Amino acid sequence: MGEQRRSTVLSLAMLVASLAVLALGGFVQLDDVSGFGSERWIMPLGAVAAVLAVVALWVACRHTASRRTFGAALAVIDAALVVLTFTLEGFRFIWHGTEGELFLFEVALGLVALWVLTPTFEVRRPDPMRDGRSPAPQVTTQVSPWVRVSAYATGLLLAICLAFMMGAAHFEATQCSDPGFDGECDLAGLEGLAWSALTLIVVSSGIVVAEVLRARRRRLARHPDS
Repeated sequence: MGEQRRSTVLSLAMLVASLAVLALGGFVQLDDVSGFGSERWIMPLGAVAAVLAVVALWVACRHTASRRTFGAALAVIDAALVVLTFTLEGFRFIWHGTEGELFLFEVALGLVALWVLTPTFEVRRPDPMRDGRSPAPQVTTQVSPWVRVSAYATGLLLAICLAFMMGAAHFEATQCSDPGFDGECDLAGLEGLAWSALTLIVVSSGIVVAEVLRARRRRLARHPDS
């Protein structure tokens, strides 16, 4: 068995072991309808599961093929978590105090999978700043388009999540802190959604502008007289 294949098998085995330890520690539950599933935690096993997952990621990243296979496994796990969240009422995974924390974990896991699945991080392109008379190779190393997509997706999702939490916190601070308040503080989520929608528009527009400016700079570098 080649070294690359060993890395793939070992990383996947450690990932499965991490999930098994989480289940043994009470962090994965399928029948918790009370909302107090954290009472069944075994915290030391949670720490062991985290270490296993981190080491599995490190082993997988030693080879490109192993990294991509591991990323695909993370994406499958993340998709399964999302499906179970919406289809199984008693499902809990790394349950804390609120449902929102499971959502944040799913976002984080999805972003890790996205980065691990990135096909290549660098590309070599012709350097438009060279005049062609230099004996050195006329190439330059740049980050790949895949890295830019991953970076944009990470920034966008993190900004949306942060905006939601800030919007909800703002509603609670301004509307629910009054001792005489008798409404539903659950409506804080609506303001969070409004802030998230605004952030989506602003950040997406910024990404489009950044890419347009980048394309313009490259075109001017290739054709300075145009």
